[in-house]
Amino acid sequence: MKDGASAMNAKATITQAKVSEKAQAATARSHDERDLAHERGKAKVAAAEMELHQAKVVHREEAMEHRLHKHTHGHNKDNKHGGGH
Repeated sequence: MKDGASAMNAKATITQAKVSEKAQAATARSHDERDLAHERGKAKVAAAEMELHQAKVVHREEAMEHRLHKHTHGHNKDNKHGGGH
């Protein structure tokens, strides 16, 4: 679920970056300004994609930690109440 929300957020950011790039390129007065607008757009898209990948890593780590904690908690409970293996 978290990955889906992160993906939607990243796609929105990417779309905003592309729209901004096109607007800047359209109002550019020179070829160099147009090229600079394209470079800025590429950088914003790359940053959004990087944030998405980082968010996915955090979500995976949280899921793994949750499973590990859940698994460990069950064993501690058995040992605490004398129900060993």
